[in-house]
Amino acid sequence: MKAFKSFIITLAIILAIGAIFLISRNTIKKDVESSVAATEQTTKKSTASPLKKAIVSEAIDSYAESKGGTVKEVVESMSPEDKDTVTEIIAENVTLDSMTEVQSYISNGDSEGLMEYAKDNLTEEEQKELMEIMAKYVTP
Repeated sequence: MKAFKSFIITLAIILAIGAIFLISRNTIKKDVESSVAATEQTTKKSTASPLKKAIVSEAIDSYAESKGGTVKEVVESMSPEDKDTVTEIIAENVTLDSMTEVQSYISNGDSEGLMEYAKDNLTEEEQKELMEIMAKYVTP
């Protein structure tokens, strides 16, 4: 009888350890998968050259400064991540040939021209992402 009790207790302990191992294995697997996904997303996003991103970032700041008021407040209140996302999207879609066109919209404060340029040159996904970012900072 004593041997049987010891056997049952040992079996229960082994099953508990096995269950803990399986649960932790699944948790570790999820952590690794989410880490890999985040790395892939970061790698995928960073395709524009650093020079283009610097030029675009300066253009955004210049545009905000020229428009002043609410536009300036919105740009200044943006999180660094959102500002980087906006800069990245624009830098990926502005070519050296179109840079002067975009710069003229910015220097003239031509919001309509910029919106038209965005509709013509950005994918629907990029437009949606920009609109989601804008919605965070602009209240109707």
